[in-house]
Amino acid sequence: MTAVAQVLDNESHFGHRESGGLVVDLFWNHGNVNDEFRVEVADRRGGKRLLLYPTTGREAVHAFYHPFAALAAIADRPRAA
Repeated sequence: MTAVAQVLDNESHFGHRESGGLVVDLFWNHGNVNDEFRVEVADRRGGKRLLLYPTTGREAVHAFYHPFAALAAIADRPRAA
């Protein structure tokens, strides 16, 4: 098995929803010590995509149901110097 296949085997498609031309998918990579999450948002009306990388399970669920609010929260975080 290749490294790419191993990574894909450890990633789970955890949720999917569609509404008003927006498609939202939640992925959870549980293959390493730290869980990693990814939320993908696709706007079928405008052809744009958004990727979010929440750091906790709670943030991932929030981003799945409210991706634009999660994006605003990320933008409001102080940046490391």
